[in-house]
Amino acid sequence: MRIAVIGTGNMGRALISGLLRAYGGAVRISAYDKAPGALNTLGEYLEVIAPTEWKKSEFIPDVVILAVKPADTREALDMLAPLLSELNFLTISIAAGVEIQSIREKLGKNARICRSMPNTPVVIGEGMCAYSLSENCTPEDIRRVEYIFSACGKVINISENLIDSVTGLSGSGPAFVYSFIEALTEGGVSTGLPYETALNAAVQTVIGAAKMVESTGEHPSVLKSKVMSPGGTTVRGLEELEKGAFRHSVIQAVTQAAARAKELRS
Repeated sequence: MRIAVIGTGNMGRALISGLLRAYGGAVRISAYDKAPGALNTLGEYLEVIAPTEWKKSEFIPDVVILAVKPADTREALDMLAPLLSELNFLTISIAAGVEIQSIREKLGKNARICRSMPNTPVVIGEGMCAYSLSENCTPEDIRRVEYIFSACGKVINISENLIDSVTGLSGSGPAFVYSFIEALTEGGVSTGLPYETALNAAVQTVIGAAKMVESTGEHPSVLKSKVMSPGGTTVRGLEELEKGAFRHSVIQAVTQAAARAKELRS
């Protein structure tokens, strides 16, 4: 499969790294960024080809991934629009808040479009990606989208009207989890643990708890109850979390991130 990645910021680089990790030379990847310095040290098996040079380089992409910031989407689409009628590629956008209809207005009514929201753990093959397709996409387009994102983690196909919700949850969620790990670590340090010991314990605690939810299929509330002993240490800690409105704060973090994704459309 030939894949062109437009934009090599954090998410573009994460997707490229994930694809190279999973498939190596089995995929042909071309990258382009308007900032030349962003193209440095992207890994082997990677070509740097501007879209205007695709045909001259005999690189005709099956898929073009728009990994640009929402504010840069218009400029990127203006660059791709003249090429689409002849090259007929599938366009995958990972720009938060940019709807399929907005992309179609720039690329034309016949454009085959996937709107997606991956998160940064794609770089280690543990990402979460939700996607939605325009109605004219083909079964082959579905296969290609699943092939690309399954190389980097888990993939779900959802209605486009839920993409902003996914943006708030799994798109922004890693940052929320990192903040929690940081807080757990600092809590450990405050009780006397060396920093590295506290960090290692915090990271493994989060990994283990997440895997327990995944592997057992039990609801988090059930698993939580199994850690709690009457009048014990866990109950005391959970009381403190509730004093700080922990669950409410997490819910608000997700809903506000999703709301911001909607705002980016305006």
